[in-house]
Amino acid sequence: MKISEKVMTIKLEKSGDSHKINLDKSEGAESLRVHVNLDWEELKKKEGGFFKKVFGSKSSPDLDLGCMYEMKNGQKGVIQPLGGNFGSKINSPYIFLDKDDRTGSSSDGENMYLFRPDLIKKVMFFSFIYEGADDFQSVRGRMFFKISNGEEVYLELNNPDGNRSFCAAALIENIDSQITIVKEEKYFGDHQAADANYGFGFRWQYGNK
Repeated sequence: MKISEKVMTIKLEKSGDSHKINLDKSEGAESLRVHVNLDWEELKKKEGGFFKKVFGSKSSPDLDLGCMYEMKNGQKGVIQPLGGNFGSKINSPYIFLDKDDRTGSSSDGENMYLFRPDLIKKVMFFSFIYEGADDFQSVRGRMFFKISNGEEVYLELNNPDGNRSFCAAALIENIDSQITIVKEEKYFGDHQAADANYGFGFRWQYGNK
């Protein structure tokens, strides 16, 4: 884990690296906010003297930001563009996804907000390739956590597995009034395989946008 003094950003470099926020010492447990941002770009390769996108001209990669969550009261759910569940700012689970950036062209990527992290038990943030790429080897994915107390946590999806379109990027857990952000970067074939690893226990079916 590295800390940049210029921009006050904490970079989680390896899987398992973490950063902790003590809710008792922050601006107040009920007023703390976490802003999660997913951004990505197409990698290019040089071929025949010209730079060509690895995806060709027909399709750009469509990466979705989502999460699987469990609240302290036992409520569980999934927030993601697939299926059109964007969450809520004012009702439980107080987690909200702002949009579905289908091409990565949006200047601020996709954003998710945790308005009451004090009420959550755990949230697993993921990136899912909906179309345009087979795996994360051909995209450069990045995830930022901007906390309302002024801290910022950053991680890169820089150790991708081949032929796996689902990345469990980070995990937030709330234990004894302490929020811990952990870089996971674990790759799976689909949502169900990731769920089996993290033990949420959802029932899955195929969907589309």
